[in-house]
Amino acid sequence: MVVTNHGDIDGKPTTGVWFSEFSEPYATLVDAGVSVTVASPLGGPAPVDPRGYPGRHEIANVRDALAALNATVHLDDMGIEAFDGVFFPGGHGPMFDLATDATTKACIRSAWEAGRPVAAVCHGPAALLGVELSDGSTLLAGRRATGFTRGEDAEDALYSHMPFSLQDRMADEGSVFIEKPPHSIHVEVDGRLVTGQNPASAAATAEAFLSTMIRLSV
Repeated sequence: MVVTNHGDIDGKPTTGVWFSEFSEPYATLVDAGVSVTVASPLGGPAPVDPRGYPGRHEIANVRDALAALNATVHLDDMGIEAFDGVFFPGGHGPMFDLATDATTKACIRSAWEAGRPVAAVCHGPAALLGVELSDGSTLLAGRRATGFTRGEDAEDALYSHMPFSLQDRMADEGSVFIEKPPHSIHVEVDGRLVTGQNPASAAATAEAFLSTMIRLSV
């Protein structure tokens, strides 16, 4: 799982990983017996969006996920060939770093061209932008996908601070962008590409990603 290191907007610590988009997929994978490594472009602690931080009553249930976010591995140190897939949780942070980070793009390209599944949820698909494959195409071109929609942007207090519309950029790269009404549980699977629309879709995205890994291993 690859998470953002970006936690501020206009100098204020107002964004980062949306915690449930990390913790729910993390639990889904760990409960299925998957060994999960958590990485980020800079390594070390990953910021959690304070609006989605677990409450005191929830801490006991998510302690392992919090510990993993506090000690991410530097993405440069990862050999993607050792992993069965890569998953990008959301939060607004990926719009600022994973959307443009060259190491992230190289990681995705290596995973995809090695036949691995790639998954992302909510704003996590920002990581999929600009991934150029060896044949000169981009990862999203012609593929069915979803992510945080314009309709959800309209309800989002932070949208005015975002560098771009995720739906628009994904469509501009040629994806067949599928949207459902805001807050719907919605996942798209196009071969090895698995994308989820919003926070409500996090667990379902992880389940589809897990099913894809199992299908490819048979």
